Amino acid sequence: MDARPEASSRNGHASLAEVLRHHADTVPDKIALRFLERGEGEGACLTYAELDRQVQALAARLVRKGAQGQTVLLVYPAGIPFIVGFYACLYAGAIAVPTPFITPSRSARRIAAIATDAGPCLVLTCAALAADETIRSTFPAELSGIPWMVTDGEESPGDTHPWTPVAVQAGDPAFLQYTSGSTADPRGVVVTHGNLLANMEMIRTAFGHDADTRMVSWLPLFHDMGLVGGLLQPLYVGGLAVLMSPLDFIQRPLRWLQAIARHGGTSSGGPNFAYALCADRIRPDQLRGLDLRSWRVAFCGAEPVRADDLRRFAQGAAPAGFDPKALFPCYGLAEATLFVSGGPAGSGLACAHAPNASSRADGTANGMERVICGQGGDGQVLAIVDPESRHRVPEGQVGEVWVAGPHVGAGYWRQRDRSQTTFQARLSNDSDAGPFLRTGDLGLMRGRDLVIVGRLKEVVIVRGAKHHPEDIEAAACRAHPALAGTAAAFAVDHDGAEGLVVLQEVKRGHLADPDLERAAQAVSAAICEIFGMRPLNVVLVRPGALPRTTSNKIRRGACRAAYLADDLAPFRLDTPPRPEDPGVDSDQAAGPGRIPTSQARRDGANG
Repeated sequence: MDARPEASSRNGHASLAEVLRHHADTVPDKIALRFLERGEGEGACLTYAELDRQVQALAARLVRKGAQGQTVLLVYPAGIPFIVGFYACLYAGAIAVPTPFITPSRSARRIAAIATDAGPCLVLTCAALAADETIRSTFPAELSGIPWMVTDGEESPGDTHPWTPVAVQAGDPAFLQYTSGSTADPRGVVVTHGNLLANMEMIRTAFGHDADTRMVSWLPLFHDMGLVGGLLQPLYVGGLAVLMSPLDFIQRPLRWLQAIARHGGTSSGGPNFAYALCADRIRPDQLRGLDLRSWRVAFCGAEPVRADDLRRFAQGAAPAGFDPKALFPCYGLAEATLFVSGGPAGSGLACAHAPNASSRADGTANGMERVICGQGGDGQVLAIVDPESRHRVPEGQVGEVWVAGPHVGAGYWRQRDRSQTTFQARLSNDSDAGPFLRTGDLGLMRGRDLVIVGRLKEVVIVRGAKHHPEDIEAAACRAHPALAGTAAAFAVDHDGAEGLVVLQEVKRGHLADPDLERAAQAVSAAICEIFGMRPLNVVLVRPGALPRTTSNKIRRGACRAAYLADDLAPFRLDTPPRPEDPGVDSDQAAGPGRIPTSQARRDGANG
């Protein structure tokens, strides 16, 4: 893999480990972290000096275990032990591999798959998970001998040694960020120390962060937005990170806003669904006494950003002092460490009527309203490229988003050919530019602003016309009051031609509505009116039933496979869904289910 330009380090630091040690020396007593149990209260906290001390102790153990330059798997629930484990890997020169954890039974297979790909020399975990064989038993035989190190217990007197700083280079891998797999199998992006520093500076500049930043985040720490944006960024600028478990937010979204008000959060955010969830579930009376005036950057990314949901959220939160100008739509991906575009901060929500994929090339046809995902971050090059000719397209035209810069990852772990295709792309008419990262996302430029249109591989083609599934899904979700903000649109073969299928989740509280058939008909009518085609089938499913990635993106390929395999079993309207795990919101844990529409599923849809 070709070397990329090195980032200019902040204050001369060569890694995030050096940045944290600098804060521990200069502001030792400043609180760096708070982790809120059940998402409430003051939470457990660590100062910069305490965090540095714990990290050094664990890093010394890692060095003695020979972890320097090796991959180390992190298997933790959300909490401070994960944070100490991740930074200990940075201190020790090891390659951290965060893994997604919900419960042992629900996470074991994915963790085992990541372990198989990453080939770790060691597993870091907590005492409770080390004693549970559920995850370990799913590991393949070749990984059965890997030691598991418990990091949340007391060290024995003979297990303490001083830590000696480990020198790292900008091109050395810092961690593997496994992608969420919305369109393909998850892959481990190699994020170097230089990539991290470059993206930290890009985020700091775009978001306006400084040492007074108070980040409040419920985002998963194994995901790029939660790890890089929610945790590493506030510690990079010497601010405060107030964290809670994603499950605590999902169970009661009000906890997020309460934490922002209680701790004076200045920066916080999440995917689009988080804002829609708050708008749907938080009642006006629950906001009484909350003060959200400190919230200056409300970022939204990681999935298609919908203007209607952000407007509903801003309107609902206005009585608590939320400023709509704080809305900060942004765009990024794991392959670029995290952040690509957004802001400037304080500009609020802005939209453009961008052309559809089937619109004329000059973009003069009326298009869908799309959220502008801000300006490209400093120090990078954005190009909108025809994916077939590999030529840049004129401003305002839709093409694949290509990104070049020091924040772009080094490639996929142990996947040379795929890395070459994705991370080393060149323009056919300008071979000197780049190399570029091919994002697989479709977008266009409006001046310096980036507008994301959809995914290249998921374009739906019906009767020769191209449609972005995000557009169809947005129309479906708005078609009837009983429908939730989550849908999946895809094409299936029907009698030798492509037919459109839409899977649409129903809102909680509406599962027993006697007129849900009308809701399905409304979806079909809306799509016919807007896109000029009638769906082959509209299937209504329970809230939370559609397959999602770890970042809550809809896995359309998995939805299509489930539909074709007839795995969307009908559910009874008089039977409430049962949670799989104690304490899990029933809407999130409900199994797949469907309500067939009056347009019966046709035999040809199984092609």
